Amino acid sequence: MNTIGKTPPTMIKALINQEVRVAVAFSGGGDSLALLVGLCAVHDPENIVALYVNHRLRSDEELTYEIALNRLNAERLGVHFEVLDLGPSAVEALAKKRKKGIEEAARTLRYEALLKACKHHQCSVLLTGHNADDQMETILRRLFTAARLSSLQGIRRVLKKDGVTIIRPLLSFSHQELLAYLEEQGWSWSEDSTNEEGAFQRNQLRKMVTSNLLTLFPGAHEALGVMAKRFGDLEGLLDSLVEEALKQVHVEGDEVSFSRSWFQSLPVTVQEQVLFNLARGAGSSAFVEELRTILNEESSTTIEARGQQITTHQDQVSWRFSGEPWSYAIEVTANELLLPGDLVFRVEENSSDSTLLRIDSTLLVSPVLRLSRDGDEFMGESGRAKVAKILSGQGLDPTIRVPLLVDRSGVVALFARVYGGRDRLAKRFKAPLARRLTNIYSVNRRIDNEVYE
Repeated sequence: MNTIGKTPPTMIKALINQEVRVAVAFSGGGDSLALLVGLCAVHDPENIVALYVNHRLRSDEELTYEIALNRLNAERLGVHFEVLDLGPSAVEALAKKRKKGIEEAARTLRYEALLKACKHHQCSVLLTGHNADDQMETILRRLFTAARLSSLQGIRRVLKKDGVTIIRPLLSFSHQELLAYLEEQGWSWSEDSTNEEGAFQRNQLRKMVTSNLLTLFPGAHEALGVMAKRFGDLEGLLDSLVEEALKQVHVEGDEVSFSRSWFQSLPVTVQEQVLFNLARGAGSSAFVEELRTILNEESSTTIEARGQQITTHQDQVSWRFSGEPWSYAIEVTANELLLPGDLVFRVEENSSDSTLLRIDSTLLVSPVLRLSRDGDEFMGESGRAKVAKILSGQGLDPTIRVPLLVDRSGVVALFARVYGGRDRLAKRFKAPLARRLTNIYSVNRRIDNEVYE
C-alpha cells in the first residue's frame, strides 16, 4: 500500500471508467469531500451525483448548516446534489426491530437509500469515502469479535451490490492525509457531532486504541493494507476448498446430512467455513465454534439453537431447520459466556454504569442462563408478574424470548436492555446489596460483521 507520489485523483482515476455515470456517498465530512473533489479532477462533473443521506439523528440546527455547506461545495464543483431523507425515527425504529443497535440500522437504511438513488440516476458506480483509519478500525473490530477468517480482509475496495459497483478509492489514505489535501485547496467541510459520542464503539476504538497503535506502529496503515490483501487472496483459496467440501453434504428440503468422520477429516478452518455456510446466516462465531467442537467428538447428542436442530448419532450428522425460536440453558460458571444470537453475558466486580444489575453471587444456588419461556413469572418490587407482561410494559413485543438468570429459587434477573428495554432484578435479591461483595451482571450484543464492508 505505497501511496508515495499519489493523490486522491490518481487513485480514483485508476479505478473509475471515465465514461460511466458515478454517484458519491457525500456526507460532507473531510473524507467524502476529498473523494468528491478528487473525482471532479478526473471525471466530468455532469456525470457525477453527490448523495447526502439525512439519518435524522442530530439536531435540526446542525443538519441545516451541514446540508447548506454541502450544497454550496457541490455547486462549486458543478455536480448535482441531492438529499436522501430517511424520515424521522426511521433509524431508531429499525434498530428496535432488528435489535442490533443504531449504527447497524443507520448503515442498512443508508445503503438502501443510496442504491435506490443510484438506480434512479442511472449510476452504475457508487463511491464511498472509507479511508485507511476506517480499514484499521474494521479489521480490529472483527479480530476482537472472532469474526470469520475471510472477513479479516476488512473493507473491500470493490463490491457489487444490487447491480451497482461500490468502490472505495481512498483506502490507502489516512483521514489526516485527506484533510491536508483539502486544506491545500482551501476547502471547508462539516463535522458530525456524533463522532465525539462515546456510546458508539467505533468512536471508542478510535479514541482509545487506534491513535495509540499508530504512535507505537507508525507503519500500521500500510501493514494492515498488506494483510487485508493477503486475507482477500486467502478467501479465494478458502472458498474453493469449501465449495469442494460442500459437495459431500446431502441436501433435501430443509434438512442436510453428512458423515461425521468426513467432517473430522477436514482442516479446522474449512470445518468452520462449512458450518457458517450450512447455518444459512444464522450462526454466530460462538455457535459455530461450539458446534465444531461437538462434531469432533464421538458422543451422540442433539443441539437446538436459532431455529436449527443438529443431531449426531454414530457417524451420521443430521441438520434440520425448523423455524422455531432457538433456545439454550447454560450453567453460569465463568465471568463471560457467549450466547446464541450474538449475545455475551458478563459478570464484573466493578463498573461505573449504575444501570447494570448488582447482586452478591454467593446468594445464588446452581445458577443457569436460559431464554424466557411461556409462563415464566418474575417477582419484582410491585409483586409477581408474567415475564411477557413485564416486556409489554417496557414497550417490547411480549412474545420475544429474553435471557434470564435463574437459580433453584426461580427467576433471578431479566435482561431486556439489549432489546431496547430495561434489565430487572428480583426483589428478594435487592435487600442484601449493602453487602461488600457485589457482582455486576449484564448481557450485551456483540458487534456484527458489517454487510457493506
